[in-house]
Amino acid sequence: MPLRPTTLLGALCLLLCPWSLGAQIESPYGVNVHAPEGEHLRFLFDKTVEAGIGWVRIDFVWAAIEPAPGVERWRVYDDIVRVARARNLRVLALIAYTPAWATDGPAISGVPRRASDWSDFCYRAARRYRHDVFHWEIWNEPNLPHFWSGTRLEYIEEILEPGARAIRAANPNARVGGPALAHFVGEGRDWHDWLLDVLHEAGEDLDFLTHHAYDLDDPGGLTRKLVDDTPSGGDPAGWDREPPSLREVLDQTSWSGPVWLTETGWVTTRLDESRQAAHYRTFLERWFASENQGNGLLARVFFYEIQDDRNPQAGKYGILRASGREKPAYRVLRDFIAGRSPPPTDGGSPDPVEEEPRQPRIDRPRVQ
Repeated sequence: MPLRPTTLLGALCLLLCPWSLGAQIESPYGVNVHAPEGEHLRFLFDKTVEAGIGWVRIDFVWAAIEPAPGVERWRVYDDIVRVARARNLRVLALIAYTPAWATDGPAISGVPRRASDWSDFCYRAARRYRHDVFHWEIWNEPNLPHFWSGTRLEYIEEILEPGARAIRAANPNARVGGPALAHFVGEGRDWHDWLLDVLHEAGEDLDFLTHHAYDLDDPGGLTRKLVDDTPSGGDPAGWDREPPSLREVLDQTSWSGPVWLTETGWVTTRLDESRQAAHYRTFLERWFASENQGNGLLARVFFYEIQDDRNPQAGKYGILRASGREKPAYRVLRDFIAGRSPPPTDGGSPDPVEEEPRQPRIDRPRVQ
């Protein structure tokens, strides 16, 4: 999404494990909130809590925090973390986007001139928020050139691997996710090839795998992208003819860790608001029905997004209008969660998640 500061039911039953009932209940619901400020921040987080959503995905933008060497501007993020903590919201920190001074390429998407500049920023961010932010997602949709102008190998070696090491050095309790690929095929940036290479080269650096998938007007289409059987699903040589589902790609790897869908949703610039709400309802009923709990792969889903972008050219994916008024989809999500969720936690600060096994590499030739 643009930067801002088998059978259907049977397959679904194999996919989702919404929450575990342990010492602390983990919400399976998240929403993309970007990086709001001031009263707008408090309003959006209050609406997130009111909806029963437990996670917020926040853009930790390197270019905004460190606009010049040695200049650091953390106030926006200090406020976000403080307000999230006060509302017992967990933060998924999307850390990304190169400042102009740190690259010979384009700002935001350019390959850092020195990997040490990037890893140092990751270290400082994870260290600063070590008591409150335990989940870090490294970069956003690197298989799309407007978010990452480098190669696959540069993403792996210059971003993912050094970023993961730096975050863990700053906070041993931190968990690292990625690669947050767009479910995109074309221009030599096919998501399935990227994912295989990332897991081969750096799978052991990931604690949880993140992915983005949308369907313009059909929750069933989203399901097919994630879990369907395709004609060449078991044979990567055939994926150029018909792309596989996410499940089929993971079946070709040794990945057995958690999978988070960190972007999905429906846009009301294409649909009317009632159809957006109907798609939310269908998705929730298929993926989070109580009989499906604990049976599958997706641990968490983050909807895109909490509020419509005010830019008139941007797609309106929000469950709130730009004015802040609720769309029907907001009420569908709120009512569904209220009817399904277990009791809330005691309101304390989020604890680090349980240890998850490191993932072995898969036997594939190194990317070029």
